[in-house]
Amino acid sequence: MAILKIAKMGHPILSKKAKTVDDPTDKKIRTLVQDMLDTLNDLGGSGVGLAAPQVHISLQVVIFEQPLETPNQKSSKLVTLINPKIKSLTKKMDTDWEGCL
Repeated sequence: MAILKIAKMGHPILSKKAKTVDDPTDKKIRTLVQDMLDTLNDLGGSGVGLAAPQVHISLQVVIFEQPLETPNQKSSKLVTLINPKIKSLTKKMDTDWEGCL
């Protein structure tokens, strides 16, 4: 597919609220997710997730690898979130750099 350009810290697209996806089954969204995965894989392990605004596309789409451990092997599965809703579970807040690209 395609390797997408990564927006660097401080780019205006990273501070805007991303638009919701109207139809998660749209072919354009499937292509975007594949391109984001190709981009993540091209980075050679320097990231485990990517959000659409990080590739200059203002949509609420996120991909990340979820680690899986079985008795004999370590692996991961790709998780794709479309229009995720994030809810705080506690009022506790930690301040630190996050590991996203």
